[in-house]
Amino acid sequence: MVRFKNRYFTTEIVPLDADRIRKPLNITTYDIVKSVLAVTEQIHGEFGAASIRNGLEVKYCDNSTQIAVIRCRHGPHRLLASSLPFLSNIGKNKVQIQSMYTGATLVKCFKFLKKFHQQKIEEALEGCRTDAEKKKVLETMSKTKYEL
Repeated sequence: MVRFKNRYFTTEIVPLDADRIRKPLNITTYDIVKSVLAVTEQIHGEFGAASIRNGLEVKYCDNSTQIAVIRCRHGPHRLLASSLPFLSNIGKNKVQIQSMYTGATLVKCFKFLKKFHQQKIEEALEGCRTDAEKKKVLETMSKTKYEL
């Protein structure tokens, strides 16, 4: 029996609408899958869409941090990676996708996200002047949990 290898794309969903920059996007995993399939079909045709459709799944989507982890089969993951930068709409939202990390396991992606958010927290704490500000920053930024 042959084992199927997967690749996981850790991506940041950046809203392009001025009023959506501070608010959560409220995007579902189905919207992301549908948009990724549509843009892959535009770029690579029916062959590209059919090759990534089999193993395509959104494993993690956080609306507050606007980060998603997308799973794809090894091999067709190259087609997905080349079409992600051209994704401009998810649902009714105008967005831009920034690829942050490509990993072979979900655990490695979550380790990367933990390290990434730790750096963001440290950057935010450097700008704080009082202990009350630091406490407020820690409370708001440490709500994200990474669970398998």
